[in-house]
Amino acid sequence: MARMEDFQLKPISYNDLTLVLKWRNSDDIKSFMYTDHHISWEEHYNWFTKVTTNSRYKVWLLHYKDRPLGLINFSDIDREHSRCYWGFYIGENTAPKGSGTVMGILGLDNIFNKTGIYKVCSEAIHTNSGSIQFHRKLGFESEGRFVEHIRKDNQYLDVIPMALFADKWERIKPELIKSYSGEGGNDERD
Repeated sequence: MARMEDFQLKPISYNDLTLVLKWRNSDDIKSFMYTDHHISWEEHYNWFTKVTTNSRYKVWLLHYKDRPLGLINFSDIDREHSRCYWGFYIGENTAPKGSGTVMGILGLDNIFNKTGIYKVCSEAIHTNSGSIQFHRKLGFESEGRFVEHIRKDNQYLDVIPMALFADKWERIKPELIKSYSGEGGNDERD
């Protein structure tokens, strides 16, 4: 398994745009997003401009030995209420096992400890059992169910809202790191 020290988060830059657009338009990524239309360069560039100029966003790429593997996005950062939303994906199919877990650990640690956010919120389409399981692994808990909340492929799908709080994160983070390091056993790519 790859060493955690070989991973790092780097802010997204203009030079990353072509690769990130390829990831965003891949079937593997689009199948779990709210929308699955083909993203044009103009739409992608407008998104990049928004997330790099607005303080309510933080977007990083996960790098493994300087090779970009995936993206983590914190949005709707609300400092008054100390909460935000997050989204993420591993874009490279050849990413080392555990890359998603490392990205979650690094991203959550950054948002909780460097920005003072207290609550990270997330949403997953109810059919995305992998994402729901991943969130639970990181300590997220369900906060209900939005019934027939989005329309995709001409059908209505439920959405599961989830949240993780800073105090819980501090309690479970050491166990996640220990588990990733091979002392606890889970070495899934995500």
